This record gives sequence, structure tokens and C-alpha cells, in this order.
Amino acid sequence: MSFRLFIYYCALCGGGGAFLGWMLGRPINLSSSILTQGLKGMFLGLCVAWALALVDSLGTFSLRRLLAIGLRVATAVVVGTLGGLLGGLVSQALYGWKEYDVFLVLGWTITGFLIGVSLGVFDLLASLLRRQDPGAALRKIFKGVLGGTLGGIVGGVLSLLLLSGWTRLLRRLGGDLQVEERLWSPSAWGFVALGACIGLLIGLAQVILKEAWLKVEAGFRTGREIILAKPEITIGRAEKCDIGLFGDPQIEKLHARICLEDNRYVLVDEGAGTYVNDDLIYGSRILCSGDAIRMGKSVLRFGERQKQTHD
Repeated sequence: MSFRLFIYYCALCGGGGAFLGWMLGRPINLSSSILTQGLKGMFLGLCVAWALALVDSLGTFSLRRLLAIGLRVATAVVVGTLGGLLGGLVSQALYGWKEYDVFLVLGWTITGFLIGVSLGVFDLLASLLRRQDPGAALRKIFKGVLGGTLGGIVGGVLSLLLLSGWTRLLRRLGGDLQVEERLWSPSAWGFVALGACIGLLIGLAQVILKEAWLKVEAGFRTGREIILAKPEITIGRAEKCDIGLFGDPQIEKLHARICLEDNRYVLVDEGAGTYVNDDLIYGSRILCSGDAIRMGKSVLRFGERQKQTHD
């Protein structure tokens, strides 16, 4: 998908995941308010992390890589669930001590922080297990943390504003404020706003702060844009490739790789024939922003953020 659609789906699925989490947590009403809010927060973190991890995985991989998608989503769900649980417990414990709204915002900020972490944990673990440079995975985690934290703050404040506005409306209409506990609107819309803000700002952070990326200009899934968030990206017709270019017999199962070496992206041809700007390359070649990579009927445009040079 394009980066614009990626951001849109992050916001949409973040809000949808939060609504699902609200529905799952709504029946919980234990004698301990701290545990109740912790479990409700747990369902929020679980569902939002699940939705955002799915968007993140499908933005890069095809549905043929179900195992890779499943592992990524499962890892994110574990971290997001812990984030929601921790955020709910902390916020309610502090709010029970002093009824300051800032404590509620703090709880959702913790949740957003760990949801942001969750999207890069799988890449970090994979890099460490393969003994690769974890820098790309750490940068992805940093961007997720930045977006998730800001999303938790903005979404938490917006959630409180929605609840406050609903309360004032009930008072003006002379309604029974106890009815508020049974209505869907205040808490449901607050959760949706929170999840949408977390998703939106995580998506924005990933796209705005990207270092390098590819855009498919011709071939399988034309218009797709992929952020290079790993030290090595494989390209080919095999289902295990990071960038699958299916349906083209001229493309080999493993056609080429893009590797991050000494802070430069290098295209490595696997002997199948790869062109960069219409030049057939042998072995490897350092990529520059704007280079067109052609293999078979597919054309990938490489983009890179301009690096600062130091004298």
C-alpha cells in the first residue's frame, strides 16, 4: 500500500481496535477498581496492537507469508497487552489516590508507549538471533515509541474532553448522570479517539521519519511503498522474500538483496540479472536516492532521506 493509505489504515484500524477492546472490557466490573481498569486497559492494548501490527505487516508482506505475519502480530499483541494492563493499573491506582485527570492521561500514555514498542520488537529479536546490526529495528522502535507516546497523550486528552462534554450535555438536558455509566457513547468514543490517535501518530512517525524506502512503479502490486526497516531486504519470487514479486517468470526465487553496509544501502544481485538505471550490474552497487531498480517486468524506485555531511 502507499504511505498515505498506510497512515489512513493505522488511524482507522487503531480506532476500530480500540472499539473492539472497549467491547471486550465493558462487561468487566470487579470489586477492585484498579484491577477492573487494568483489565479493560489490557483489552485496549491487545486489540490496538493487534490491529496496528496487522496493518504494519500487510504494508510490507503479501498474504502468502502467513507465518511471518502471524509471528509479528503475536509478538506485538503480547507487548501491547502488557502495555494496556500496566497503563490501566497505574492510572487507576494514582487516580484513586488523587482524582487528577492527568493520571488518566498518564495511563494511556504508558499504553501508547508500549504499543509503539510492540511494532518493532519482532524485528529486533530477529536481528539479534541472526547476529545482524539491530540499528534499523531500534530506529523503528524509536519511531513507534514517539508516535505511540504522543498518540497516548493527545488521545487521552481528547477522551477526557469527550467525556466532559457528554457530562455537561446531560446536565443541561436534566438527565440522570448515573445513566452515563450505562450509555455507550462517552467511554466508547473516548476509546475510539484514543486508539485512532495512537494509530495515526505511529503511522505518521514511521512515514515522516523513514530513512529509506522502495516504491513499486511496475510489476506486482504497483504503487506499493515499502520502508526499509531491516539491515537486509530480500527481493524475489519466493514466498519467503521480504518483497515478493510474484507472477513474473523472469524473476528468480531470490533475485536480489538490499543490504545496509556502513550506513549506505547496497543492491546485491544474486546472478539473475538486475538493472539499475538501465545499467546491468554485476555483484553489487551502492544505491542513490532516485535510482530505478529493474528486474524482469518489475521496476522499484529507491528513495533515501538526504544525509547530513560533515567536513
